[in-house]
Amino acid sequence: MGQTFSCHRPAPETGKKTIKDKKHHLSAACNFSDVFISDNRMDINLASEEDLMTLPGIDRSLAHNIVVYRDKIGRFRKIEDVALVTGLGAAKLQQIKSEICVPSRGSSQTIPHLSTLDLLSSTKLNINAASQSELLGIVGVSEDIAYNILQHRTLHGHFKLLDDLLKVKGMDSKLLSEIKPHVTISLPRPVSAYANLSFSGWGNPNPSFSLHSLQNVDLGIPPERSTQPLSMRPLAEPFTGSYDGRKVLRVGSWNLHRLTLDKANNPGVREVVCMTLLENGIKLLAVQEVLQEGALEKICQELEMPTLSAVGDWKGNRGSWKYVILDNPVGQENKEIERVAFLWDSSAGLELVSAIALETQEEGKQQQECSQPLLGRFKIGKVELNVINLHLKPPEGSVTANGQSDPFQSVTLRPVLEADKQVMVMGHFGLEPDAAEFNLLKFCGFRACIPGTICTDISSKNEGGETSHQNIWYSQQTQSLYTGRQDVIRKGLSSPWIPDGWSWGGIVSNHCPIWLELFTE
Repeated sequence: MGQTFSCHRPAPETGKKTIKDKKHHLSAACNFSDVFISDNRMDINLASEEDLMTLPGIDRSLAHNIVVYRDKIGRFRKIEDVALVTGLGAAKLQQIKSEICVPSRGSSQTIPHLSTLDLLSSTKLNINAASQSELLGIVGVSEDIAYNILQHRTLHGHFKLLDDLLKVKGMDSKLLSEIKPHVTISLPRPVSAYANLSFSGWGNPNPSFSLHSLQNVDLGIPPERSTQPLSMRPLAEPFTGSYDGRKVLRVGSWNLHRLTLDKANNPGVREVVCMTLLENGIKLLAVQEVLQEGALEKICQELEMPTLSAVGDWKGNRGSWKYVILDNPVGQENKEIERVAFLWDSSAGLELVSAIALETQEEGKQQQECSQPLLGRFKIGKVELNVINLHLKPPEGSVTANGQSDPFQSVTLRPVLEADKQVMVMGHFGLEPDAAEFNLLKFCGFRACIPGTICTDISSKNEGGETSHQNIWYSQQTQSLYTGRQDVIRKGLSSPWIPDGWSWGGIVSNHCPIWLELFTE
């Protein structure tokens, strides 16, 4: 087609930073007898991994999973909750049920499951200084509520009264009364005590500023942290890259809504994009609405040479990322023209074989208001994948018999769809998956991985969404590789560094990232 492409090659790998384990554990000097109550049953809320391994059928892996799950939820409230631990289940619970117990919270044998600091020093947790992991140690505080406490504290300042916690989304009077005995309010020293801090950023008479200028806006934090966003990510362990004993690849799609270099310079935007990829194990991402190539370069650089603590402290492999995008037409190199692109982690074994620009209209017909589709041919092991990245905005002209616009009737798209190969069509379609416009895809044997009943958009006012316009369609030949697992990601898409109208804590895009999973062997 005569199109030219831009690609990113990863920087030379440097020595990796040693990451210290930040998890806290009780001292081995803890009295072992405290784990058991009078009838010699084990208190599942106090048992260590070594204690748990004395139970029938519990190996180190299961013992570790029990402790991790317990730390995440705060404590087990009843024995049946143990069945929810990964790898355990109801059958194995029956084997150990007679040997474990969950004493009532009023029992003198039970120690409230707060953070390790609380257990060792018997002090209350300061809500104004607590981290997300410490908040999760409070009985009854879920991951969402811990996240909301941090976000409220960041956006509105420190809590002055414990009752102010009722302003936090998800908090009610019942939960507040339960946690009050375990928390306290202690204000840190005032902002004026920090040298070099000022609020001139708020009094600037010029209301116009680019997103990256938010790095320099003062939010009342110490100067040594002023260039770092306050990370409030969902707690996630690195994805193992396997499912049901076989290696898998997660392929995603994300409309990043007018992605420019200014937008990527915002530390909150970079953190959300990078951490979403890492936390969900996405190794190949189709991106829509890219206006400037430099934004993709910025994201790849952040993944390879992190400047943000959340990315740098990631416990798993950050990978070696590349991208491919169509160049702007000749004579329009400096214009912000909407394009689609692919980002992929080459360290996962993914290789780009070729990239082809597709035409979506027959010659002489009205041009569609959309980015030029991009076909990426990738290879991982012996598996070859043909991925079409689309962002469609159907024109008001060209309509089907039922009066709807038909974006798929294309002389160049049909041969690719009808090819006897592993093909996926993904992106932002502007249509629900049951729309008649998808009849061509259905006729060619394609299926949508996201049903129309699941929304794929998001906003700060409606986190549940209203439309299902993003999807990944996969061919019949791809069905044998599909694990049956997919997701619409809704958590971790906002940051206190992203504007939200006249406030803060906005989302990176009104569109959720989505992914599906394929076997690669």
